[in-house]
Amino acid sequence: MVRVTSLVGIGAVASMIAAVAATHHANPADGSPIDPSGGWGVVWVAALISAFAFYGLGVLIARRRLVLWIAISVAVAVQIAPLAGPLLLSRDVYLYWAEARVVTVHHANPYVVTPSRYAEDPGTREASAQWRTQPEPYGPGWVALGTLPTLVAGNSHAAVQFLYRILATIGMLGGLAILACRTRSARSVVFLGWNPLLALHFAGGGHSDVWIALAMVVSVAWRNTSVGGAAWSIGSSLKGVPALLLPLELARARGHLSRRFWVSLAGTGLAIVVAATAIFGPRWSTASLIGAHGTSPIGGVHFLTEAGLRHRYAVLIGAAVFVSIYAILLREAWQHARARLSLAASALCMCSSLLRPWYAIWPVALAAVEEDGLAEAAAFALSVYVLFADAIPL
Repeated sequence: MVRVTSLVGIGAVASMIAAVAATHHANPADGSPIDPSGGWGVVWVAALISAFAFYGLGVLIARRRLVLWIAISVAVAVQIAPLAGPLLLSRDVYLYWAEARVVTVHHANPYVVTPSRYAEDPGTREASAQWRTQPEPYGPGWVALGTLPTLVAGNSHAAVQFLYRILATIGMLGGLAILACRTRSARSVVFLGWNPLLALHFAGGGHSDVWIALAMVVSVAWRNTSVGGAAWSIGSSLKGVPALLLPLELARARGHLSRRFWVSLAGTGLAIVVAATAIFGPRWSTASLIGAHGTSPIGGVHFLTEAGLRHRYAVLIGAAVFVSIYAILLREAWQHARARLSLAASALCMCSSLLRPWYAIWPVALAAVEEDGLAEAAAFALSVYVLFADAIPL
């Protein structure tokens, strides 16, 4: 049986390597969909299909038949493989760079000054035009994280995109390490680490959202401790997703959490608020609450507008559906002591106006640490949908 499971793991790694090889024949590869030239287009599509097939098989056999060290080895190989390829499926890392250079190079407030102020800056030139005129839309933790590759890369766009990808890969490997150590579950490791969507968008695309997922994994893995309390606040300082999900965790415990948890949650949050306000002024709080706004062609709101609804009404319907699902999950959390954070995250993704494929990291990572079968099914379906809807030319 070890031989069979090893072959499934080898198939997962080989599929990812083939997909990455195909991206070298796409020009460009840093946008979606990816359309490699010649026969490499067939390789790209076939590799993605087989990668998800092996991923699904791995999840199915992992509970009883997969040795933990095999699960970890394959997960690491799958997640680092895209580092051998070009920047994939998105140019967002250059926006991170442009926004970080507002702080590190121009010593300005990114919540007030937009990258477009510095039109000749190398980061601004590389960033997508649609985002250059917008101030920083996320929290101070996001800003701080984004400055790290910028401080090392200097003016090199090639270096900075690779450093953001390294940083995202570190976040992913950190999540795998926590799952392996805290759950000792091969299935949890497989569910997060063998996912080809996540490999392509983090080691391949360098998105910082992996660190939000890591914070939430920590908060669940160290429930009712000072570490867990701090993780909720730190994650919320990146984007508002953890703060949105926190009431489900509080309902699960019916508010009966340890004093260490509450002190850490409040103390870390207060420290972040004070530091951010001292550095950026009060504007950061408004930006963090509003976040980035827009539409994407794969979200639920888009489908409603395609059906003929005005965008405003489509957004209201999406919000109403999410609130309804959230209310049901909140009641279940209170009655049955199950937070079901991953299901809430999946609902948030599909009801959002702005759905990006890499947002699937939130429900996937949470399903892995919660070990929730229904949540796994929803997160797996979401992963398949957003990757194939975005990455393959139709």
